[in-house]
Amino acid sequence: MTVGSYAIVSAVAEVTALGRTTFPADATKIGARWTEDAPSLLGTRSPFGSELESYHALIAVLQTIESGRQWPTMLRSTTHTDSVGRIRRTLSISPYNPELWLLLALLQLQRDPHDPVVVESLKMAYFVAPNDERLMPARIDMAARFDALAVPDVRDLVRNDVRLILIRRPESRSALVSAYRRASKLGKAFLEDAVGSIDSSFLAKLRG
Repeated sequence: MTVGSYAIVSAVAEVTALGRTTFPADATKIGARWTEDAPSLLGTRSPFGSELESYHALIAVLQTIESGRQWPTMLRSTTHTDSVGRIRRTLSISPYNPELWLLLALLQLQRDPHDPVVVESLKMAYFVAPNDERLMPARIDMAARFDALAVPDVRDLVRNDVRLILIRRPESRSALVSAYRRASKLGKAFLEDAVGSIDSSFLAKLRG
């Protein structure tokens, strides 16, 4: 009876959950599509599976990131603090989810680009899923916008993302152009060097 009850509640939680989504490929649009309320009840307090909780946490954090873009005062609000706490709790039970590590980095980046948590979370997103093609545009964009590239480990990881996009995913090269336009002075110099060492013919388009 116990096993049967567990299975039934787990099935209900999965059925009532929102449809799964892939991580936004366009780093400039992360969070923009999530305007509805994230579900609660079984979803937010579910002891029946870390995957479902991770997905609901992802939705809630995407909403917070978008709200922080629209209303800067949100960055110092309890909503933002609660989102950081929620994603940390979710990572404590699902530490191998690279999307959540990347979103934690984005949350902290919004509030304080110099917070060490930004770099550490970004590194975890790489270490958990180094070759996850879905996350490459967002990782490159984030690293190029602040001082993470000053850290040798991060620089090597981002360079590998750039190489994989140029060699294996030519259809994603527009992500490099987008990241270059938003990059800091250090980020622009890094992207020019990384791209030039792999495919110098793409440099003109990158700068244009």
